[in-house]
Amino acid sequence: MGEAKRRKELELPPKASKQKKVSREERLFSWSPWPTKYQMSRYPYAPIVTMALGLIFLIWGFELNS
Repeated sequence: MGEAKRRKELELPPKASKQKKVSREERLFSWSPWPTKYQMSRYPYAPIVTMALGLIFLIWGFELNS
């Protein structure tokens, strides 16, 4: 028996979505879907590490071409 059918038979409400709606005030840029201010405060070095990895791959790629 499926979960939805069981819940209906027991007259329980449907499961609520676990995803939290992010308001525009929580976003770093209001038009951007990511990242939120919370994520930026939780992972402050993420942009720096991403840029460093990109540069490493870029330099490595140029070395392979020469």
